[in-house]
Parts: sequence; structure tokens; C-alpha cells
Amino acid sequence: LLLERVDTYRRLNRPVQALHIVETVVAHEGWTPSLAGIAGTLRRATGDLEGAIAAWSLIPTPDGSVLRSMAQTQIELGDWPAAAETLIRLIYIAPDERWAALNYGLLMASINPQAARLALEMAAEDNAYRTLANVILDTISRNQDQPLLPMRVGVALAEQSQWAFAEVAFARAAALNDPYAEALAYLGLARDRQGKDGGSSILRAVSLEPGNAHVRYLQGVHLRAVGDAPGAIDALAQAAALDPQNPAYYAELAQAYRDDHDLTQAEHWLLTAVAVSNNGPRYQEMLALFYADEGVNLTTSGLEALEQTLTGLPDSADARAGYGWALYTAGEVERGKAIIEEVLERDSGNARALYYKAQILLDSGAEDEALELLERVASGTSEFAVPARTLLDDLRR
Repeated sequence: LLLERVDTYRRLNRPVQALHIVETVVAHEGWTPSLAGIAGTLRRATGDLEGAIAAWSLIPTPDGSVLRSMAQTQIELGDWPAAAETLIRLIYIAPDERWAALNYGLLMASINPQAARLALEMAAEDNAYRTLANVILDTISRNQDQPLLPMRVGVALAEQSQWAFAEVAFARAAALNDPYAEALAYLGLARDRQGKDGGSSILRAVSLEPGNAHVRYLQGVHLRAVGDAPGAIDALAQAAALDPQNPAYYAELAQAYRDDHDLTQAEHWLLTAVAVSNNGPRYQEMLALFYADEGVNLTTSGLEALEQTLTGLPDSADARAGYGWALYTAGEVERGKAIIEEVLERDSGNARALYYKAQILLDSGAEDEALELLERVASGTSEFAVPARTLLDDLRR
């Protein structure tokens, strides 16, 4: 009867109450593999990751699903030796477990490239993991010099947003080549991206090489992440002064000025990034999206500039959606709506266009339809996920 109540609470998404019942049963009858498995899942659901591992560890012969949960939790905890051991156990009992092969390969890429290569080749047999696995395999193949390999693996992992594994690689790069300012700066960035404190690594990197443009750039990225716009502006201005031919530094400086609500300076540095990059599509798109997002705060010339910029970006769905939104907010309602619909016809999952359409639906009183779109955006990982969640919370109050 008590275990039936556990199932009821789990269906109601009330893990604390379910866990209390499990612990009551355990106090009277002791642990069983089944109870340990349930307790681990419930503790994880409450955010007690270490408690979840402790519970699952009571299972003498955990099955594949438990081992996978253990490995994922150990990765989140940053317990890399334990994660590696659990992934090996999972691969041993389930040789076709491509998820385990991928994660083991990503973890070992900067530590044991030979073992990583075997695991990643196995993972690449699965379509879902092929692209990521091949990127890291290619990085390993092109960088045989062990002292340099961890740094390059870390950069490749960062470019794929694999921040936990990138942290491992950058930490190893910093240790192998101590002192290595850029590795420390990237280590700080990787920690930032996981919601950890990357500040100490960034500060040490800057103290080691204050005249390193890339270290200053990463310092600026870090300061933007923690909400210090003036500090970010200072760091990024130094990066641009040290390496004036790198458009990425100007683009990030523009974003820092935008954080500081100085749109004139933001526009200036984005235009500089476009010029220095010789009209690089990446920077043209950033400029177009700036005009789209901030169009309501700019002069009418901004809309004209956006339209001109779009001519060089015929395939950018984000830029087209931004243009549609800019038109809508500027009063050209029907034309703006038509462009956003056109974007969604070509790319039905475009988060920017979905978010803008939801806003338009709210303006027209179609709240139910807007909520459906906002829920889609909020469940994703785009830059619009957080504002979509915020808007949903406001609407449901």
C-alpha cells in the first residue's frame, strides 16, 4: 500500500513526499535493489545528486538504466573518475550503448586520446551522435602533440557547447603547460557556462598575461555573464586595442555596450566588426538582429539599414524574422506578420520567429495560441527560452 502511494506521488511530481514514504519503508524493512533504485531517482528529482549516487550505489548489480542515470549524475557533479568507471561498466554490459560510448569518448579525448578514439568511432555509428563524435575525432587526428591536444580538444568541445567536457580539457591543458593563461581563461568560461564560478580562473589568467588579447576577450565575456557591463566594456576595449584586426572583439564589445543600454556605441562597434570582417556574414547577421531587436529604440534609419543588411543574408531565417518584427513594431503590421509567417513556413521550429509570433498573437488577444507557442520556445535551448518562460510566468499569474 505504501509503495502504491509512492507511485501516486511520483505521478503527481511530488518527489519529496514519495521519498519520505520510501525512507519509511526502508527503516522497517531495509534496502532492496528496487527501493534503492527508486530512492536514487527521487533524490535526483529533488536536486540531491550526491544522495542519488549513494542510493544507486546500494544496488549490487545495477542495470543499464541505473548505470546511465549514475553516469549522467556523476558528469553533472564533475566526479570524472567515477563517471569514467560507470561509463565503462555500462559499455561492458551493453556494448551497443552509443550514449555511453559518446560520453566516455568526450571525457577521455583530452586524457587518453587512443581510448577516446575507439569510443567515439563506436558512437559515430549512431546518427544522433555522428556529427559531434566526428568533430572530436577529427580534432584528435589533427593534433598529435600531447601538450597541445587538450587545449585544442577543449576549444572543439566548447564550439559544440559541451561545456562540462570542455572544462576537463581546459583544466588538463592548464596543468600540463602551467602557467598557461589562455587555458585558464577558457577554463573560467567553461565553468561560467555551467553556472559555476569561473571568476578565479579568469583573474589568474589576466594576472599572468594582461597583454594577451584573447585573455582580455574572455575576461570581457565572463564579466558580461556576471552582469558587469562597465567591466566588460573595459576588458573588451583592451582586447580590441591589442588585436584590432579581430572582428569578434568588436562584436562582443558592442554587446557589452548594449548591456549598458548605450545603443549608439553598440551600433558603432557592430558596424566596425562588419567592416573589419570585410562584410562577414556572421557579423552582418549580428548587425541585422541588433537593428531588429532594438528597432523601436532607434531612428528610422535603423530600419533602412536593416533592410540593406538583409540583402547580404538571403538565407538567414533569424535575420528575416527580426526584420518582420522590426516592421511590425514600426507600424507596418501586415507586412511584418507576413514575413514572420514566411520564415515559419520554411523553418517551423525557428525560436525567434515563434517568439515574435506569440507576441503578435498576444497583441490580438489570441492568448491560448500564444501560450502554445511560448511553451514550445520555453522548452528549447535558444536565447528566447528564458524570456519565453518569463512571459509564461507573467501570463499565468
